[in-house]
This record gives sequence, structure tokens and C-alpha cells, in this order.
Amino acid sequence: MGLEDLIVRLRIEEDNRLSKMKSGKLQIEAKANLMEQNGNASIKRKCIDYKPKKGRAKMIKGNCYNCGKPNHMAKDCRLPKKNQAHISEVRSVPIDLGELNLSAVVFEANLVDNPREWWIDIGATRHICSNKEMFSTYTPINGKKLFMKNSATSNIVGLGNVVLKMTSGKELTLIDVLHVPNIRKNLVYGSLLVKSGFRLVFESNKFVLTKNNHFIGKGYVKKGYSR
Repeated sequence: MGLEDLIVRLRIEEDNRLSKMKSGKLQIEAKANLMEQNGNASIKRKCIDYKPKKGRAKMIKGNCYNCGKPNHMAKDCRLPKKNQAHISEVRSVPIDLGELNLSAVVFEANLVDNPREWWIDIGATRHICSNKEMFSTYTPINGKKLFMKNSATSNIVGLGNVVLKMTSGKELTLIDVLHVPNIRKNLVYGSLLVKSGFRLVFESNKFVLTKNNHFIGKGYVKKGYSR
């Protein structure tokens, strides 16, 4: 091999080496750029995917007791509070007046009591009142009987609504109350109170009447009745 051939060969090898170095550098730069882009994309994706969790708004069922509108409770209502003295109506089971003599049974009523006092009786099957003056609405009834567990019977002379003023100052309306003049106790059908959403709590010869965690009234337990 001549000197000129050797010089040419060395130049070719040098050119190849430089070419390879340049190519490798480009590959490294391209790879670095790709990694940087992927890293930025990952960070961006994380930023996009990360969203602060928001608490779900609790859906309020039913309407506001104050204004009648949905999606809020009476305690959060912005409108002025209405007079809430009148609590609820407690309705007796609808009856056929032709079968009224079999519709009401009480345990006993043989003690003389205040005609304006009311007793809660779990065993009674109807609201019963002896004082006609206490009725806010009234319909006369003829020829119907009230049967009691002590085998006594009493005449039912009327049917209507009675509004009770509770110790809390609130009012409770009893619907379809039987008017029985000679009965000694005015009776509230206790089981119907519970069915109507009221809660009766008995403790230490006393009872407390509440509804929806609101105090309605209180009284005393005496001889199997609550007054």
C-alpha cells in the first residue's frame, strides 16, 4: 500500500468516526428531548387529572316546613318564621256511622275527674271527650253506643274535632273525637299518636310528648293513664 493510499484510508476512517460520533450525539439529544417531553406530558396530565374532591351536596327530601319550597330545611329558611303554635292533626280511623257501636272500646272510666283534663290511653281505640264545649267542630249522632271492658256502655251523641293546648303553648288538633257525655275521662288514643309520628317517652311517673325532635308537651302517669 502506497503512502497516498494510506492517507486516503485514514481520512475515510476519520470521516466515518466523526460521522458516527455526530450520529450518536443526535440520537442522545433526540432521546433526551423525548424524555423531557414525556416528563412534561406526565406532569401536565397529573395537573389535569388532579381535581380537588368536592363534597356532594346532601339532597333534602321534602319541602321546607316554613315556606313550603324544596331543597332546604326550615332552620335554614331565609323567609320570616311562621307561627308554629299549631302542630298537627291526629285523625282517627275513618268509620261507617252505621257500625259505630263496635268502633270504640276503652278499658275503664269509673273515676270522677276534671272534665277539661285529657288522658293518653294506649288501650283506647278512639279519641273520646265528655265536654261538648271543647269541640271546635261538631256533628250530632243518635243511637250509637260505646262499649267498655268493664261491661259498661255509654251513649255516643256526637262526633267532631277538638283542639288541645299543650304545656309548650302549641296546639294539637284531634280529628273525629267521639262525644260521650257520661264518660269520666277525656281520652286520647295513644297508639294513634305514635302512628301519626309523635313519640311518647315514659320515665319516673312522667311522660314527654315530642315530634320531629320538637317538644310538644308533658304530663304525669296515674293509675295506668298518662295525663
